[in-house]
Amino acid sequence: MDRLMMRWPVIRRQLPRDLAVVLVLAGLARYLGLAWVMTDSVHTSVVLVFKSVPPRPGELAVFAYAGEAIPGYYLHNAWTRVQQAWRPAVTTDGPRKGDGFVKYLVGVPGDRIEVVANHVWIVRPTGERFDAGACKPQSRAGVPLTPITPQVIPPGYTYMWAPHVDALDSRYAVMGLVPATAIVGKGIALW
Repeated sequence: MDRLMMRWPVIRRQLPRDLAVVLVLAGLARYLGLAWVMTDSVHTSVVLVFKSVPPRPGELAVFAYAGEAIPGYYLHNAWTRVQQAWRPAVTTDGPRKGDGFVKYLVGVPGDRIEVVANHVWIVRPTGERFDAGACKPQSRAGVPLTPITPQVIPPGYTYMWAPHVDALDSRYAVMGLVPATAIVGKGIALW
């Protein structure tokens, strides 16, 4: 108690500043966030997230995974064993509903998805074509993968894509189209 009483003049002088900093940080946290990208799918490691700002086509989007569970999707390797030593709950199962993802938004309602020999294309109403890449028949761990069904993207859904050949994105049926309600906000690559 004596120590607190001795420090009280300093605390009293710094308290307004400290409270202001806490309030500003709390306010910023409501509108901004950081996302760590744990894979090389979008060729960036840290993304600044503008929460509730809808991304436009071609921009990074941060969203919650809404697809189905994928048992055994990830490789069981030395890194997995190290993680399991710290936290036994770590598995090689794929993403769970609600897990955060960072991908490029490339398809919007009205765009058409075409699949030709396991190669996916997004065709805009203007006729412009976007090459969404080839679908692999299986994940690196050997889990079978199937391409998304050809369709017109309906209202309330988007097509998410990543340039990496091993990326899990909307070109695979297991992820499929991402509900617009699952989008957290727009992302800006930091590094």
